[in-house]
Amino acid sequence: MTIFNQTTRRGFLLASVALGVVSLPGLKLNAAEPASGGTATLLISSEPPVLTTIAHTAYNSVYISPKVTEGLLTYDFDLNPKPLLAKSWNVSADGLRYTFNLRPGVKWHDGKPFTSADVAFSINTIKEVHPRGRNTFLNLTAVETPDELTAVLVLSKPAPYLITALAAAETPIVPKHLYEGTKVTENPVNLAPIGTGPFKFKEWVRGSHIVFERNADYWDAPRPYLDKLIVRFIPDASARAIAIETGEIDLAPSTPVAYSDLDRLKELPSLGFETNGYQYTNSISRVEFNLEKDVFKDVRVRRAFAHVIDRNVIFNTVNFGYGATITGPINPKLTKWFVDDLKTYPIDLKAAEALLDEAGYKRGADGIRFKLNLDYVPSTEAYPRGADYIRQAL
Repeated sequence: MTIFNQTTRRGFLLASVALGVVSLPGLKLNAAEPASGGTATLLISSEPPVLTTIAHTAYNSVYISPKVTEGLLTYDFDLNPKPLLAKSWNVSADGLRYTFNLRPGVKWHDGKPFTSADVAFSINTIKEVHPRGRNTFLNLTAVETPDELTAVLVLSKPAPYLITALAAAETPIVPKHLYEGTKVTENPVNLAPIGTGPFKFKEWVRGSHIVFERNADYWDAPRPYLDKLIVRFIPDASARAIAIETGEIDLAPSTPVAYSDLDRLKELPSLGFETNGYQYTNSISRVEFNLEKDVFKDVRVRRAFAHVIDRNVIFNTVNFGYGATITGPINPKLTKWFVDDLKTYPIDLKAAEALLDEAGYKRGADGIRFKLNLDYVPSTEAYPRGADYIRQAL
């Protein structure tokens, strides 16, 4: 859920122009027509470790990176691809060649021209170093660049999902001339990004905020309409709620306040709430097993966990009734991929105990079978609250 200040209308502008993760055509929030000028303040709950997502998926980095660095495509609410750095594209009948016709006249923020060489370098790099890139581009064998404005992705076998994986936050295109020959994960450009996007990086005041300024040479003129975008980090939930309530914040994505505070905030006429626009993020909270750990390689252990972690407790107690319980890793709104009849496991402590005994993890003299680390997303309070419940349940 995104909370926005209705008195300034800047929230609408940020959602439609600056986020760059999901395009928002036809968004009707009773907003005034965009006017040039002004400063908007975006709130995120925790400070990101980097400002680009070329080699990272750190939670809040995905809100920052697309302000500066763009992808080949953007997407509407139904995840239909739309032009961004690629003005058009086609996929061969056999699904093995994706040809992208790039937008002419685009420049990096340092004045260098954007070309297909940047696309080839970025996608090959993402395949190598990005946490999801190895799987996303598993079938990629080459990125051909027949000319400066054409990039062709060549696959060994079809990957129908690939056309939905090219958004700015997930597959950013970075400047080859600033990354080539460096260790990409440690390149200082990740902390002071240079891209093709609507905003230019100005400064990062650690522990406080980031400042972006309007890219006057942006290819999609007259966008962006804002002169300046400030991204603030406020780690305390109560302080975030106060900042939103007092009008210090224009846009606050990903429900950055405590769920227990939402009903009160919804009564304030100065605030608006929008649940649309999160399709690309999938918006699923889930438990993931580290399958490199021997204990989780045994399916009986994973099934035992499924017998004790109660989705309804998370929904009703941890989330205060916000959201919905689901049976799989896909949001029901993503109808192309959602399956509604996946097998589930009833809450059954005896069954869980039996599975762990069978797997060889019997209780020790201290009553403990084994120990593990539960590493939750360091963001809004729902994640540590959920982790507390899961720890107790286990």
